[in-house]
Amino acid sequence: MEIQYVWESSVNDGHLDLRWKVLRIGKPRHTAHYQGIDTDPKTKFLVAYHEGKIVGCSTLQTDPRDGALFRIRGMAVDFDYQNRGIGSKIVEKLQNYAKERDTGIWCNARIKAVPMYQRRGFTIVSDIFEIEGIGPHHDMEWLLD
Repeated sequence: MEIQYVWESSVNDGHLDLRWKVLRIGKPRHTAHYQGIDTDPKTKFLVAYHEGKIVGCSTLQTDPRDGALFRIRGMAVDFDYQNRGIGSKIVEKLQNYAKERDTGIWCNARIKAVPMYQRRGFTIVSDIFEIEGIGPHHDMEWLLD
């Protein structure tokens, strides 16, 4: 299966639909749009396509903290394409982007996604916490040596 990974300058309906379908189950579609983040010119979007269909997406927000300039938001892989390495490849490409800028990345990872982030070198830096209406998460980070 050939997947194309494309950096995009803005979020489109397909991207928002995937975020909504995977990350906002039972919520209104407008909750998939990140106010002030999706329209920020510093925000980057990495999207995975299979045969022209968006099957994975991520948002790389500029949200600095010690050792990490960037934050991953809205990381989603279509249910039919999960467990095929697409999410790991997206994170790898985000890490390469950050490394080229001599910085790390942090994220709030859903418990289900923690093992994938750990395989990519992220470490857990918080106890489990609940994001209301979304579920349990860990704060994780990947910092340069």
